[in-house]
Amino acid sequence: MDAKQSLTFLEDAQQRLAELPFETVSAILAQAQGAERVYLVFVDIIRGFCDEGVLASERVREMVKPVRSLADAFLAQGLPASNLLFLQDDHPADAVEFAAFPPHCVRGSGEEETVEELRSLVEMEGAQLFRKNATNGLFGVNTAGEPFHAFLRRVLTEPVTFVVVGDCTDLCIYQNAMGIRLLANQDNVQARVIVSRSHVRTYDLPVAAAKQIGALPHDGDLLDVVFLSHMRQNGIDVVAGIQS
Repeated sequence: MDAKQSLTFLEDAQQRLAELPFETVSAILAQAQGAERVYLVFVDIIRGFCDEGVLASERVREMVKPVRSLADAFLAQGLPASNLLFLQDDHPADAVEFAAFPPHCVRGSGEEETVEELRSLVEMEGAQLFRKNATNGLFGVNTAGEPFHAFLRRVLTEPVTFVVVGDCTDLCIYQNAMGIRLLANQDNVQARVIVSRSHVRTYDLPVAAAKQIGALPHDGDLLDVVFLSHMRQNGIDVVAGIQS
C-alpha cells in the first residue's frame, strides 16, 4: 500500500465531505412530490448500542437527540406514521453473528429495545418495526412476518425517497442504505436514498484499547469518512445534515 497516496485520498475525501450541502425537510418532501413518498428509516437506535452492553457507545448516542428532532420535523410536515421504519437487532442467544461480534442485543435482555427518546415513535399506530438477526436488515421481519425486502418491493413501484439514520455508519447504515439502493437498482425503480452525516455515527476503539481486550481496533473518524465516501460513489445522497 502506498501510504502517501492513501493519505492524499483521505484528505480529499475529508474535504469533499466538509463541502457537502445541507438539506431541508421541506425540500426533501417537495422533491419526493409528497410526504407519503418519503420513508424515515431508523437503524439500530437501540439500548445495546447507546445505553448498555458491551457494544454501547457514547459516541453513537450523540445522534439520538438529533434523530428525534428530525423525526418530529418530518411528522410535523405531514410524514405518515406508517412511513416510520425501524430496523433493529434482536438476536437469539446462539446467534451465528456472535462469532464476529461479542454477544449483544439478545432477545429479552433489554438491549434490543428502542432507546427511550424514540419509544413513542415506534409505538405510533402504523409505524413498522423489523427485527433482524444480522447487520443487514433486508431479511428482518415485522410483526406480520413480512421481510423488509418484501416490504421494499411493495413500495418500490413508484419514485420514493428513503432517509436512513442511526448506527453504525460503516456497518448497519452502510449495509442497509446500500441494500435499499441496490434493490431499487435491480428493480429499475427511481428511488432516492439519503444519508445525513449529522444523523449517523459509528463507534471508536483505539489500537491500544483494542489490544487490551483482544479486539480489532476501529477508528471511528476514519471509517466514517471512508464509508460515507463509498456510499456517495454508489449513488447514495450523502448530505451534511437535514434542517427542519
